[in-house]
Amino acid sequence: MAEAIARAIGGDRIVAYSAGLTPTGRVAAGTLNALQRLGYPTAGLASKGLDDVPLEEMDVIVSLVGPDGLRLLPASLTAHRLSWSLRDPYGDDDTVYDAVARRLEVQVRDLLDELSRPPLR
Repeated sequence: MAEAIARAIGGDRIVAYSAGLTPTGRVAAGTLNALQRLGYPTAGLASKGLDDVPLEEMDVIVSLVGPDGLRLLPASLTAHRLSWSLRDPYGDDDTVYDAVARRLEVQVRDLLDELSRPPLR
């Protein structure tokens, strides 16, 4: 969900990846349905693990499961690390999936706004 939303909102300003700690090999139907309801493209989305994405090339890494997700990353990574605690909607009804997607929209927009501002001197 986060990858699709970040790609759509970020456009050509960013390259977005999503990876889980325990990938299932498939994207949950609820995730795909929520993204489609909200107008996001879902083609090419896949369940991936951390070994399936180029962590070393990333400038920013966001954990959606809170700080515990960041602790599992290699210490050698130079990316800026952020922690967002979002509910995993897996198994919930459409309203929960939609709410999580809407929260991701807000947080992704806020992050992109923050990253586009010039640094304070």
